[in-house]
Amino acid sequence: MIHTAPRQPYQLIPTSLRFPPISSLYRNRKGAEASRRTRQANNMALGDAWKQISWFYYQYLLVTALYMLEPWERTVFNSLLISVAAMAVYTGFVFMPQHIMAILHYFEVIQ
Repeated sequence: MIHTAPRQPYQLIPTSLRFPPISSLYRNRKGAEASRRTRQANNMALGDAWKQISWFYYQYLLVTALYMLEPWERTVFNSLLISVAAMAVYTGFVFMPQHIMAILHYFEVIQ
């Protein structure tokens, strides 16, 4: 059995990310070629980053089984998840220093 990489069900690269053709503002052909190559490289890097983010989001949907939910249900779930994570991070930053200091005083690491 031949193992192949899974295919993405859709491509999420919008056509608006493509750069317009080289305008007539470039007088020097070598400069225009270098500029075109630079823009193509930037476009490819941006497209690759977008593909990678789309792939991670797709994996997140599959692992959490959110792909079966309707868009509004997915939005509610993601909002709740983000708010719980934000509250946990906030609580950690506010209260953890007090708990760490209490532990250090208890074990007499600091006086």
